[in-house]
Amino acid sequence: MKDTQIISVINQKGGVGKTTTVINLATALSLHKKTVLVIDLDPQGNATTGLGISNNNNTSTIYDVLIGKSPFEDTIQDTRINNLKLVSSNVDLSGLEVETASENRRAFLLKDKIENFISSSKNDFDYIFIDCPPSLSLLTVMSLVVAKSLIVPLQAEFFALEGLSQLMKTIDRIKIKLNPQLEIRGVLLTMFDK
Repeated sequence: MKDTQIISVINQKGGVGKTTTVINLATALSLHKKTVLVIDLDPQGNATTGLGISNNNNTSTIYDVLIGKSPFEDTIQDTRINNLKLVSSNVDLSGLEVETASENRRAFLLKDKIENFISSSKNDFDYIFIDCPPSLSLLTVMSLVVAKSLIVPLQAEFFALEGLSQLMKTIDRIKIKLNPQLEIRGVLLTMFDK
């Protein structure tokens, strides 16, 4: 079984560089011969389009996985970059919270869906990056439950620090109740202008 690193890139604030961080890190690692999968967990689908895939075509997305319509491995798509694959997203994902309201394990939906794949012979990924939406919603909680570690892009400005304390409280609650192995790899300063 491959020891795949699952890394969520998270910040509830929008426009701080989460998607840019995911695309650049994933591309850099794939150019260093690492096999990388990006899961676009943002209904805006910017990681999908950023990697050159249309987010309004008829291929299966992470939404189809989470509602049980497609197996995880059937949604993995090639990108133009060698060693870099994608599970795409689109606006359908925005309805997931309402559609799964009656499920008692909904925080574990993503983990349950990809755990079998991760431990199977089909998994040859060194890294899986999850691009999170700009909110502390169910989708973000799901990414925190499945991840082994986090990268927090933080815009180098005063008000960004206020949101960081709320994010840290959420991460601490997830560690206590849902994922004790979760670690913060680091805070990545973005958009720095000295």
